[in-house]
Amino acid sequence: MRKIYRQWVKDYQDDVWSLARYLLKDGTEAEDATQEAFTSLWRHRESVDPARIKPWLMKVTRNECFDRLRRRRPETELDDSHMLQEGGPMMTTQQSELSQWLAQAIAALSEPYRSLVILRDVQQHSYEAVAQTMNLSLSQVKVYLHRARKLLREQLAELKP
Repeated sequence: MRKIYRQWVKDYQDDVWSLARYLLKDGTEAEDATQEAFTSLWRHRESVDPARIKPWLMKVTRNECFDRLRRRRPETELDDSHMLQEGGPMMTTQQSELSQWLAQAIAALSEPYRSLVILRDVQQHSYEAVAQTMNLSLSQVKVYLHRARKLLREQLAELKP
């Protein structure tokens, strides 16, 4: 069982950390949330369906992040610069104004839109995995994603001269 658990950690740690980093906007706190998610997986390893480990982990991570956000003081200023750091989830090409805008626009989305965009469009999880993670029906995921993308398009249109 330890070998299987180590493989799960190896396979999913980047996705778990990336989701936590997006939601928490703090690297140290994201590492703590990631550790908590994998600790929870270890505690529940016997009861979790091995075919659903990834959606289960993403849901636990999301819930852990929301718990941490609720415990924060409201006046805490959030820093979006992590999304553009070398090796970060948004960094696939050189930094540009568009990538900065996109990172800020995603961060500005309300829930569940932000989580849906991160899980589906940024991390490229399947619709089915997103539905399981978010505890939504497949049609709800598609409708909410459509709305979230529309909001992002509207924000982009406002930037055009």
